[in-house]
Amino acid sequence: MSHISQIYDIDLKLLRCFCTIVEERSFTAAQAALNLSQSTLSENLKSLEIRLGTRLCRRGPKGFKLFREGEVVYKAAKELFASVEAFKQKASNINQNTVYELSIGIQDGIVENPSARLHDAIRRFSDYYPNVRFRMEVMLGFQLAGRVADGMLHVGIGLVNEHYAQLTYEHLFDEQGFMCCGDRHPLYAIPEDELTLADIESAAYCSRGHLEYYHPERARRSDTCGDIGLGIQSQLALILSGRNIGYVLDHTAQPLIASGALRALRPDRVRIVNPITAMMGPAAADFKLARQFVDCLIDVHMELGQSRLLPRPDFVTSCGTVVDRDGVFRVLSNAKAPALAGA
Repeated sequence: MSHISQIYDIDLKLLRCFCTIVEERSFTAAQAALNLSQSTLSENLKSLEIRLGTRLCRRGPKGFKLFREGEVVYKAAKELFASVEAFKQKASNINQNTVYELSIGIQDGIVENPSARLHDAIRRFSDYYPNVRFRMEVMLGFQLAGRVADGMLHVGIGLVNEHYAQLTYEHLFDEQGFMCCGDRHPLYAIPEDELTLADIESAAYCSRGHLEYYHPERARRSDTCGDIGLGIQSQLALILSGRNIGYVLDHTAQPLIASGALRALRPDRVRIVNPITAMMGPAAADFKLARQFVDCLIDVHMELGQSRLLPRPDFVTSCGTVVDRDGVFRVLSNAKAPALAGA
């Protein structure tokens, strides 16, 4: 590998392209994420490899593979970008009137929740800091915590399905979902008084992939392991098809239940309650603007009063993360499922 004595702006651009390729594990996906043509993306990667004097990854008909040299460069690039971000944050603290960018990640399905007050928090924050520019991105839940921990996002807003010691969490509000099936699923036609929890337990279940913790044991059993929906809309499409049952958030499900496209399966017994949180990494915790935005999020949701909190489900595996009333998080992904036969 060649010795680089000076880092130029073009090097940072090439490294960001390379990091995106690695994170997406695909040139096609990286093209979409970066809004670049295949030829431009390939040329950028080639230029970086020439600059470094080594091949970083394999691409082509055999698929993508990251070489050892590529792993080293990727790790170093992530550390470099985190250091640059930390410098920008500290420098911006010198003068709060400096134009600065605040990076916010939001898990899909949250913005449209009636209990979410993100727009109020943005408006309130903007009254205090009118010169700050927002960079906001909606993403899958399993991507969120990692990007906050890596320093790529100042604030993440979403579920806590895995507790990271280096992150700080603030509970904002609860979201609720019900187990649903589409109108073409066999359970749809069973009368309510005849539908048992055993029927629901034995049906193929659409999980949320890396975010799955509601019923982790169901995603492992061959008889109930259904499709995987990465993202709220993907999961909903699979449920509506009639192939699987799965949890659908209340605000998404209600219009579809009213139209007859969905049915909630024993909503009196089967539901989830997810605590939605604001999370910050160690670098952003020292960044005044990030802390101020989280404070605005807390304030506008506290104004909802008790309506921001929902009663917890009856059985433990219906909710992978529990927020006690004192704000303490407990992850229950390893909990044993109770017997659901009968009823």
